[in-house]
Amino acid sequence: MTEIEGISGNPRVVEFLEKLQPGQIAPVLFQAMPDVIFWIKDKEGIIIFVNDAFVREMGKRTASEVVGKTDRDLSPSELVAIYEADDLHVMTTGEAIWNKTELISNSSGGVEWRATSKVPLYDREGVLIGTAGLARKVGVDEGLPVPTQHRDIASIIGAIYKTVDRDVKVSDLAEAAGMSVSTLERTFKEHMGTTPKQFIIQAKISTACERLLGSQMSVKEVGASVGYTDHANFTRGFRKIMNMSPTEYRRSYKRK
Repeated sequence: MTEIEGISGNPRVVEFLEKLQPGQIAPVLFQAMPDVIFWIKDKEGIIIFVNDAFVREMGKRTASEVVGKTDRDLSPSELVAIYEADDLHVMTTGEAIWNKTELISNSSGGVEWRATSKVPLYDREGVLIGTAGLARKVGVDEGLPVPTQHRDIASIIGAIYKTVDRDVKVSDLAEAAGMSVSTLERTFKEHMGTTPKQFIIQAKISTACERLLGSQMSVKEVGASVGYTDHANFTRGFRKIMNMSPTEYRRSYKRK
């Protein structure tokens, strides 16, 4: 029996899926998307279904270790507050959230930037009973989740991640993309919800998070590896985004 069949045999899952309007989602299809994490939650925020990619990113072996839990059981509290606020917005307004750039916990125990989309789910009587969401790492070559306009800047995002060790200038990115700085900034603001400059910083810090946990480099060496020649500047920039110093981050997440 596969993991999908095992989860589908869970009474709570069966009851939930039977309530859904037909045609809203096809959860099993998301097993074929290894770089996209996908989940379904009921109105209490309890996880009803996840794909294999979600299981891996949570550092688990099977979906049964995730289903029945909430974000509070799986992710750092500073991130959970953001997830819960977004879920509440979708549940109370019935409005979807498309491609919000945010930090997501990953399998190393750290975090990474992903584009997240969430939609409301309704039962057969039209009552809102839960949410579904997906998140994909920002910068993958083949593009981002819907809407497809994001694919227009996917190559730029990829270039940012490939050059985190350097001083990346917005003007250079605009020139490489064949657009003006103002057009690039407008495009980023519209589709990524942030500015190119801020996204460059986010890319450097998320990469630093991975290296703090996945390498033996000193904190100073990690900072230098993502383009910070001044250790104090690296610490300030890291703290501004992560609300803790690089040393505190390494100590905290390695312990977890």
